Order: sequence, then C-alpha cells, then structure tokens
Amino acid sequence: MSTEQADTRIPFTSGLTFRQAAATLVIVVFLGLVAGFIELVTDWRSMRQEIQQQTLATLELVRGPATEAAYQFNDQLAAEVVDGLYANPSIGQAMLQDNFDGVIAERGRADAQPAGPLVTRLFGDITDYRIDLHHGGVRPGTGELVGALQIRLDEEAIASSFMERSLVIVLVGLAKALVISALVVLIFYFMITRPLLGLHSAIGRIDPTRPGEWPRPRFRYHERDELGQIVNGLDRLMHAFQQVMAQRDKARDENTRLGAELDVSRRIQHILLPSPEELASVQGLDIATYMEAADEVGGDYYDVLSHADGVRIGIGDVTGHGLESGVVMLMTQSAVRTLLGTGEADMRRVMQVLNSTIYNNVQRMGSGKNLTLALLDYRPIGDGNGEDRGQLRISGQHETVIVVRRDGRVEIIDTDELGFPIGLVEEMAEFVSEITLELQEGDVVVLYTDGITEAADEQHRLYGQDRLVEVVRSHYREPSERIKQAIVQDVKRHIGTQVLYDDLTLVILKQR
Repeated sequence: MSTEQADTRIPFTSGLTFRQAAATLVIVVFLGLVAGFIELVTDWRSMRQEIQQQTLATLELVRGPATEAAYQFNDQLAAEVVDGLYANPSIGQAMLQDNFDGVIAERGRADAQPAGPLVTRLFGDITDYRIDLHHGGVRPGTGELVGALQIRLDEEAIASSFMERSLVIVLVGLAKALVISALVVLIFYFMITRPLLGLHSAIGRIDPTRPGEWPRPRFRYHERDELGQIVNGLDRLMHAFQQVMAQRDKARDENTRLGAELDVSRRIQHILLPSPEELASVQGLDIATYMEAADEVGGDYYDVLSHADGVRIGIGDVTGHGLESGVVMLMTQSAVRTLLGTGEADMRRVMQVLNSTIYNNVQRMGSGKNLTLALLDYRPIGDGNGEDRGQLRISGQHETVIVVRRDGRVEIIDTDELGFPIGLVEEMAEFVSEITLELQEGDVVVLYTDGITEAADEQHRLYGQDRLVEVVRSHYREPSERIKQAIVQDVKRHIGTQVLYDDLTLVILKQR
C-alpha cells in the first residue's frame, strides 16, 4: 500500500461510540427530566393533599379542649392547646379567640422569614386554617358559638420538606439516566461500533491498484445481519472494481484510437466550412455564418459555394449529432460541391442526385440517418440605375426561411412543400419544387437549424421562431455580422446555464 495513503484514524470525539453515548445521554437525561418533572408535580399535589388532611385532622383533635377553653375563658387550658399545636414544626402561628374575636392565647415564631415567591406560589393557598368552636351541640358545628381556633402553617418548613423529597427524586433520576446510558453505549459498542471499526480498518488497507484482493473482515454473529450484508456487498463491489479496471486497461488503446479519429473528423468538419475570405468575396451579398456543435462533431450542415453565375448556399440538419451524424454531414457537403462542379442548375435534378447518393451511403452504413436540406441559388441582377438586386431560388425541405424587407416587412417561407428529407427514401424527385424571390438592397434572409428555435432554458421553454423574428427585425438595418451576433447573444441569454442539446447553425444573407 502507498505510504501516501490518507490517515484513517478517527478522532475520539468524532467516533460513533462517543457520539452515540452523547446522544443517548442527552435523550435519557431529557426523558428523565420529563419523568422527574411529572413525578415532582404528582408528589407536590400529593403533599398538598396530605398537608391539608393532616392539618384538619390535628384541628379536630384539639377541637374539644379548645372549645372548653373558649367557653370557660380558661387562659391556662387555652395556652396548653396553643402550645400543643405550636409544638408541630410545620405550624408557624396558632391563635385561640373568643366569640368576640378577642385573643385568649396565641403563639408565633418571632424569627419567621417571609416566604419567597416560588414557595408562596406552591403552598401559599393551603397555609391558613380556621375552625369555629361551638358548645353544647349534639353534632360538631351546632350549639352556641364560643370562639374560633386559627393556625398558619410555616411555608418555609413545608417547602424545605418538599425540596428534600425533590432532591432525592432528581438524584435518583440522574443515576438511572447514567446507568441506562452506560448500558446502551456498552451494548452498542460491542454489537455495532467495534465491528464497524474493524470494517473501517479493512477498508483503509485496500490497495487501490488491486481492490479485489482487499482484506475482507470476518465478524462472528454478524453473517446474516445488516453488517454481514454490507461486508458481502462491499466484497462484490471490490471484485467488480477489479474487473472494471481490467476492462478499462483493455479498452484504453481503443479509446485512444477512437479519440484520434474523432479529432480528425472534427478538424475536417471545420476545415471544410467556408472561410471569412470566401464569404467576403461573394458578389452582391453580405454574408455572416455561425455554427456551434452540441457534441464534438455536429450534425448540422451549411456551405456557401461561389460559381460563375452567383453563389449556392446550402443548410441542413442531420438527425442526431455526434460522429455518425458528422459523417453524413461531410458526405452531404462533398456531394453538393461535386454537383456544383458539374454545372447542374436544375434544382430538382440536384436534389434527386444528392438524395440518391446519401441514401445509398446511409444504407451501406446500416444507419437510419437522414437530413433536412435547403439549397438556395443566388444570382445578382443589375438594373442599370445604380441599384443592385438579386434573385434567390429556394428548394428543399428544411426550417422556415425568414425574409425581412428593407421597409421592415417580414415574410416567412415555409419549405415543407419544397422537398423531402434527404436519405429517407430512394426516390424523391416528385416531392421537389422551388420558389423564387427577388431581393432589393437592404433585404435580409435568415437561414437556421432547429437548434436555434428549440433551444430551451432552465424551465424548458423554447426560444421559438417568434422571438427569432423579433431579434432580426430589431437589427435588420445593421450589417449581417451584427445581426448574427445579436441572434447568438439572445439565444445564449435564453439558454442561460442550461446544457446545449442540439447544434446551433445560422446563416445571414443581406443584399448589398
């Protein structure tokens, strides 16, 4: 194994054991606090009820002596009753009154401190008690009223007892939480953490160059559980990696060869495109072109070929893109150039020969590729008045042709009735026709492939023909290069960060 392999040691505070212990402790302490709080509330309520019952029972025990003391105005007996009550540490004040609210005997704690707000909130409503004393009645509460006995409980004494009981509950709850956490962590460590550490150690010792020979760990009692399945799955993955690496090494030379062929095809494709010098030399037309492939080799086609009487412009789109589409595009380009060299001017004848050539080659390739193709033949016409015009013949089925006249009028030429896809059927002459346009100075013709109008943004909204027409109308008075730049920039703004899924091709013609 390489000495540069990363350190696989895990800090203690980042380990599963520590994190699981911390999480368990937090959860158990939280649940313990909730349970303790519930127990405290229950104990508080029980203690309040117990205090009330015991206090009332105590008062009932001394009702008889207290009644006699009040009836006889016996100060000594009254003092004994009050002292007996005061002996209870939870009673802070005791007072025996006659029936005229005069005090016969009273005891209170001189050092008593005011209770805090929490103690008052907990026990302040159960500290004061009073019973009326009746003499001569058959039942309690009947007969002559001779006085009253009042007591006030010491809130601090009651609260002290409650706090002691609460402290015991909290300490027992925390002890339970710690014991449960320790047991859970211990079980978790032996059942999960220790085997995972062994698996981590084995993974850290894997040789990247020979993953299939990794030191597979063996865990007792885990052969059929989730951990055993992880080890089995990882073992299969390591062996699959080994096979993939072997296949990769085998395919490396093949990929190098294909990459070289692809680079050659791409270079040929760009070399055969018309150069800026060729475009500038065309008489009568200001021409600007643009092509951007979605793949390393595109399936779009365009060409501008000068001949004795004018110039022939072709634009097409092979189905798909990539190497195979690029080959069909190169065949189309070669065939168009060859037919132009023969001097053939009949567009129907040109289309038929071109279709036959492409169809036979595609069949020989065993490919289902075909292409839409429009051919335009331009001839300059002088009128002798110093104003140049041009005649444009259009044939073949492709995208619409956009024409913006010098006064801003827009004409859309639908090419669906002018031809048929090239290479789709063997005979297509009967489908081919042509139309002729006359171009005045300043008229603009825009040719494009569907990569322009079908360019989609992040919300999958298409660029569309209408937006393309609006951009051309906004810039048709400018040179063709500026028109092209405006269209390309607007399409790129529309696409944004979206991936380019189709080739972008654009040809702008403007009558000089």
